[in-house]
Amino acid sequence: MINDLRPACRTGRFKIGYWAIGLFVYLFIGLFFPPPAWGQTMSNQNYIIKTQGLNTISGVTSSTDYKLRSTVGELSPIVSEGVNFKVRSGFENIVSALPFSVSLSSDLVDFGALSPTNPIIRTVDLSVYSLSLYGYSVLASEDHPLRSEKESIPDTTCDNGECNQENSGQWTNTLTYGFGYRCDNTTGIDCDNSFSNSNFFKHFADISAGLSPQSVMLGIGSKNKDVRLSYKVNISGNQAQGTYTNIVTYIAVPNF
Repeated sequence: MINDLRPACRTGRFKIGYWAIGLFVYLFIGLFFPPPAWGQTMSNQNYIIKTQGLNTISGVTSSTDYKLRSTVGELSPIVSEGVNFKVRSGFENIVSALPFSVSLSSDLVDFGALSPTNPIIRTVDLSVYSLSLYGYSVLASEDHPLRSEKESIPDTTCDNGECNQENSGQWTNTLTYGFGYRCDNTTGIDCDNSFSNSNFFKHFADISAGLSPQSVMLGIGSKNKDVRLSYKVNISGNQAQGTYTNIVTYIAVPNF
């Protein structure tokens, strides 16, 4: 089983050749046909928008001897607050106020050879570092149950059939089969409180069945948060031999 930690991000592909041609044409037209100047206030009968500034350059550069954070074209990075909101505007505010990182101790979990009615548990550590005053959450899902080419190991429903992707349940009976997980705090208290009993497990939300990712961790405050995730598998004597795999995805989301 592979764990894939995916923090929120956006990527893009740039067509340098077309961009260079477009820039050349724009500069050429600008030299011979100067465009009109536009003000920074936009309005009609229903609204008025006053833009604070437009960043032309921003970023962080560094070497062994220096670190430089630069913003060019922005008039004044500020923090705007009201009763129900806080807005940090500007590159400087965003970079300095919201450091956030996540990591897994391993992205591959190998259960080895399974034998009937002999549960196997493997663990990985998940760490979150956040200085956001508004907290964060970690959601988890699986692409499908553990599966080989022809067979699958079902997700556990725990001893009394009461656990699923949202609700936990006791799982101690060696005749209860399936695949599930639990979360235990090592630093902080951010594991979902449904795991307060050490014998309680859930199963991951199955994306292939149209289920939505569910919360594993939820935290507030500027501290390091570390948890231990335990994956458990138990099979019956009727389970076909084979190599069973799936992908578990964790999505870490800071609150702004």
